[in-house]
Amino acid sequence: FYVIAVEGALQSAGQHLEDLEDLAGTLGATPWNVLRRITYPQVLPAMGAGLALAWARALGEFGATITFAGNLPGRTQTLPLATFLALETNPEEALALSLILLVASLGVLVGLRDRWMPTS
Repeated sequence: FYVIAVEGALQSAGQHLEDLEDLAGTLGATPWNVLRRITYPQVLPAMGAGLALAWARALGEFGATITFAGNLPGRTQTLPLATFLALETNPEEALALSLILLVASLGVLVGLRDRWMPTS
């Protein structure tokens, strides 16, 4: 759900966003500044919506996963289940697991960005 929401925002911004990014680059903005000041503000609302949808979906699937697949560490335990269990006993481990999930998700999003917004 997160990727779908952000993909929709990137596609709806389309050529306008590309033009703004190109314009900022011609005015001397670094790629990091273009991302931070042009691209990120355009997709921020969609990122919030995507996070809310993904969170709601994950909550709905949490019970099904623990019911049908179980929670056997090393066999059927998923990262969300491991995070949940770690949150009760070791909050630092839960934070680390959450960051792993976040980095993996953002990596996929960044890796597929060119697919959603083809270069001209």
